[in-house]
Amino acid sequence: MKVISGFAVCFALLLSHVVKAESLRCNGDIVEVGDAKVDVYRKCGEPVLKDSYCERTPIKIKQSNGNYDLIERCENIDVWTYNPGKGQFWTNLYFSQGRLREMRYGDRVE
Repeated sequence: MKVISGFAVCFALLLSHVVKAESLRCNGDIVEVGDAKVDVYRKCGEPVLKDSYCERTPIKIKQSNGNYDLIERCENIDVWTYNPGKGQFWTNLYFSQGRLREMRYGDRVE
């Protein structure tokens, strides 16, 4: 039974590591998806680069006659780029409505 318990502990530790895969460590703090933009700024400081773009989303609007009009909504997406240090990966943080929604990793910092 102890073998199964040991396996369960190892498996749980592995899963906890996978959950934390999308994170960025800044000055001893961890930034994760869902964090507020102000908290990321407080933890990591000024990014190397800031950019933004309009993400277009189609929306159906029902008319009184039963037909639909298709319009596009523009949601502003802010992108902050951080250099976490030599040997790490450039990290792009994508913010929507003031919250971190996604992280993407680039090339390794030399």
